[in-house]
Amino acid sequence: MNKRIWAAALAAAVMVTSAVTIPYKDVQMAAAAAQSSSSGGEVEDTSADGRTTAGGFTFRVAGNEATITGYSGAAKELSIPTKIKYEKPGTGNGTGSGSGGSGSGGSSNENAVEYAVTAIAENAFSGNLGIQKLTMSGGINSEGKAYGIKTIGNRAFFACHDLSDITIASTTTSIGDFAFSDCVALNTIKVADGNQRYKVIDNALYYYTAGTGTGLYTLIQYPLANNAAEYKVPDAVSMTLTDIGKGAFWGSAFLEKITLPDTVRTIGDNAFSECRKLKTVTLPSGLSSIGTEAFKGAAALEEVTLPDGITIINNGTFQGCESLKKVNMTDALKIIGNRAFEGCKSLTDFEVPANVTTIGDHAFAQCDNLHQITIPMRTTSIGSGVFTGTTVTIMCHNGSQAAVYAASNGLTAERTYTVGFYTNNTYTNLIASQEVVEGKDAVPPKVAERDGYRMSWSGGYTAIRQDTRVYQVWNKLFNVTFVDTFNDRTEVVKTDEGKTAVPPAWTMSGYTPTWDKDLTDPVTEDFTVHVKWRSNSTGKTLAADAVKPAKKGTQFEKGNNRYQVSNANAENPTVKFIGLVKAEVSIVNIPEVVSYGGVKYKVTLISANSVKGNTSIRELVIGKNMTGICAKSFNDCKNLNKIKLKSKLIAKMNNKAFKGISKKAKFYTYNSQIAKYKAMIKKAGVKSPVVKRL
Repeated sequence: MNKRIWAAALAAAVMVTSAVTIPYKDVQMAAAAAQSSSSGGEVEDTSADGRTTAGGFTFRVAGNEATITGYSGAAKELSIPTKIKYEKPGTGNGTGSGSGGSGSGGSSNENAVEYAVTAIAENAFSGNLGIQKLTMSGGINSEGKAYGIKTIGNRAFFACHDLSDITIASTTTSIGDFAFSDCVALNTIKVADGNQRYKVIDNALYYYTAGTGTGLYTLIQYPLANNAAEYKVPDAVSMTLTDIGKGAFWGSAFLEKITLPDTVRTIGDNAFSECRKLKTVTLPSGLSSIGTEAFKGAAALEEVTLPDGITIINNGTFQGCESLKKVNMTDALKIIGNRAFEGCKSLTDFEVPANVTTIGDHAFAQCDNLHQITIPMRTTSIGSGVFTGTTVTIMCHNGSQAAVYAASNGLTAERTYTVGFYTNNTYTNLIASQEVVEGKDAVPPKVAERDGYRMSWSGGYTAIRQDTRVYQVWNKLFNVTFVDTFNDRTEVVKTDEGKTAVPPAWTMSGYTPTWDKDLTDPVTEDFTVHVKWRSNSTGKTLAADAVKPAKKGTQFEKGNNRYQVSNANAENPTVKFIGLVKAEVSIVNIPEVVSYGGVKYKVTLISANSVKGNTSIRELVIGKNMTGICAKSFNDCKNLNKIKLKSKLIAKMNNKAFKGISKKAKFYTYNSQIAKYKAMIKKAGVKSPVVKRL
């Protein structure tokens, strides 16, 4: 390969050496690739006036190179010429029209000029609605010369709404901002083989630059006719995509969700403008810049979270986001630009982050439903018309620039005061500060806990009426253990050193809790407190070793008798006799008390039908605590002939309690009870009861 061919091949295959370095031994392969990738070879056009070609292209020249500046033709499938020939009017001596000699032919040859088309100027085809397919050629011609488009200017094909198919030459090394933005019919993008700057991945156009590993990518143009509802970053660039180019998604009619990888650092101007169905955007944590009008006209966007790296909301970033209800920002933000939220009709309240110094012109204009905005003390520059068309109350620090602005612009303002939360009593380390409306309460920030300590604030932060500062106070904690042996419960109350312990709100029916330690002493160590229950009726205190009665309804056996707990009150637990374990006994002895589970219960009642029909029983002894004998308790106990009533407390013997017992039955009780019990026994079913002295 001679030097001329080698240089041309290198120029085509390695357009910018900073992008990819190709070793000398690979130059022949690169040249072959560049030549084979040319889109149909050189495309020639002619000009009669040096300004417009026969194909309808206008151009300008510099040296022997031409730049396409416009197009007036009607072609739907357009190929950009790679060279333009222009024959200047003849200046030779021959005036005839015949052939031969040095006539017009010779003059034409001497004045013929050929320009290599290397660029497309800014706005050259902007707004052209006829072009459907565009082809740009480039490569190495048969003479070994490099040819083709190197540069595409800013907005060169902007808003070509019918353009659906693009082929970019292998020689193209620079594509300007918004070159294909708002080409809403764009469906197919191709880049000829051998291009060292641009690649198509999943039908989207990317710009490639050298970097560590596999290099870095910028998304230049998304195919706007793609009807996918979600943009997913291709695996091929998921770890290397660093930038979203200007206007990359401008005008997408289908996208509803976009999730950007953490590698993305910048979003260009108008990147997502007029994406009217876009509802959800997940911005990467490392994002450092969002361009002007990046989301302008994204009418469906409802919420956005700005990462820490965003310090400026640029001009018009969210202008016309009519559904935007919530903007999550950090205190890293410093500037809100002109028109940043203009026309955000769904915003109802807005809190400007504490470190914002500047709010630009018309920043919140035409925010129809914005009724409240909080502006911090540090905001010292507020532009003109910020709240035009908006009825809003400005929450601002007394005497702040925002307060002055509100007064001078006839806006409603409510005074606020700064409440600062600090880590120390020298107020040198601020945790957080808040602007609090006069008379309202501040909300303290969440702070990390410290094991064994409780944090409190040095002063109050409620009903604020002046600037206030408070700092953290760390109090050592001690464990005060409260024990209720009777009810088998324990509760540990963590108590600040020097404070008094607050006992748990324990209750027990009929009793009041007292404690075995003085709880008015300041706490200086861990200790244990036992509850002592004092009866509300008797004033007696349960013994320290008192055991809680079984739950009401609990059944148990004692001897041959079966009982059921009828009253679980600790002061007066009672049971009732409900039957026998073994029915074949001649004597039934119901005692005055019975023990179960360490508790003594009074036996106060004989339940209905408890031994009904038992013909084995001959003798019955009823203890001193009995108060009632229920219906049919001993009904049809035909052999029961001796009943001892030792209790003086029986108030009732219910219907048929003793009906059907032995006709020879005798009852025994105290002399003082004979008359009363005889009447009861008769009502209980014994027509002529015999009652004798016990």
